[in-house]
Amino acid sequence: MRPTYAAAVSALLLAALTACGSSDEGDAKDKQKDAPPPYTVVKEKGRSVDLLVEEATKDSATAAIHDWIDKSIGDRTYASVAVVRSKDAGTIVCRAEYVADEQTAEVQTGGRITASDWPHTELDCPDPGGS
Repeated sequence: MRPTYAAAVSALLLAALTACGSSDEGDAKDKQKDAPPPYTVVKEKGRSVDLLVEEATKDSATAAIHDWIDKSIGDRTYASVAVVRSKDAGTIVCRAEYVADEQTAEVQTGGRITASDWPHTELDCPDPGGS
């Protein structure tokens, strides 16, 4: 009876360890997927910021925008953030407007931006795949 019990416990422990290993690997892949791409601030003037993300897609551009806002918005109540694929690019991959509150949205956008929760980031991706 004892060997059967030990075998059962060993099998359960092995299954638990295997599951944890898979989960950790999956978590690492999810974090890597959610991580923003490398980007460079190529222009920052007043409330306007341009980020360079080489070979940007809609997903990588929006991840860079959100990362920049999370790390750099500070006490600003409004900012316009754009992502380009090259420094001299004339085409914007994605752009966003960050608005801290409803009053700022009314003043800065003439009420064009509305939201149920503040702060709010309005995204637009006119060239997500590259043209």
